[in-house]
Amino acid sequence: MKNVFSPEFLAEYEKHQTAPVDATPTGFPTLDRICRDAGGGRGIGRSWFVTVAGNPGFGKSALALNFASAALNHGESIGLISLEMSAQQVSTRLYALHTGTHLKTLEHGGFNAQSWLETKRKLSGSPPLYVPDTVLGDWKAVIEYTEQCYEAGCRYIILDYLQLCNTGDEDTIYRATQRVVSELRAFGVRKGCTILCLSQFNRTTSSNYDSPPRSQGLFGGQIVEASSDLVLLLDHSRAMREGNHTGLTWLLIGKNRHGPTITDGIPIIFDYRTLKISEGNESEVDRWPT
Repeated sequence: MKNVFSPEFLAEYEKHQTAPVDATPTGFPTLDRICRDAGGGRGIGRSWFVTVAGNPGFGKSALALNFASAALNHGESIGLISLEMSAQQVSTRLYALHTGTHLKTLEHGGFNAQSWLETKRKLSGSPPLYVPDTVLGDWKAVIEYTEQCYEAGCRYIILDYLQLCNTGDEDTIYRATQRVVSELRAFGVRKGCTILCLSQFNRTTSSNYDSPPRSQGLFGGQIVEASSDLVLLLDHSRAMREGNHTGLTWLLIGKNRHGPTITDGIPIIFDYRTLKISEGNESEVDRWPT
């Protein structure tokens, strides 16, 4: 019990509020700016739980890897759990976007020795990013691996994606999703770790291409939205391909516990050659679908 008007608490409060900001940039200037409070307008605050949702094939895994790249550039060690890709597949994608290398020159079957030499040079000195030896089987293994990453020095954990933490019928997957959200959020708060989880939408939201998605459409129910400090949604209702190498869509801020939301979202641009995702230039926003 604390008296928030006591001299002791007031002194403690001032010390906390004037301490250096401990936040991790996302690589998207507008998103960083609206992450206030512990984010300080600079990025995701320590111990926040962030949910990124999108339809299958709309780039949520690529977006998570772009967040990882920005965190690595900030000096973060990362634990990344992919429940659908092998370590080789994750690495190929991450190496490409983190160094600006064309993905096809790193893929099995198109591997280019000269590109790889330059890629290795650019990767030199990067903080560690850990992935499991094998694809993890259930939510308990995910929690155990998260603890291992923490012991290895990681304070930034990425899970791709929540609904693959268990197999079985839809009800079993639903309950496992709720369990892993509760466990990971508690872990992040207890240990001071940033947790970023990817999620699918429920069937109603996923199949609706006429309206932008909302955070209430996350698969797993209210607990996913309620547990999240930030809910970021890839808008499949306003997505288009521009030429052979570029995709345009909007990153919606479905929930922001620590600052404003942006009703129309942030325009983002995909470079399919490298998987790099960037924030669109405000002067060119008329290119984006509305």
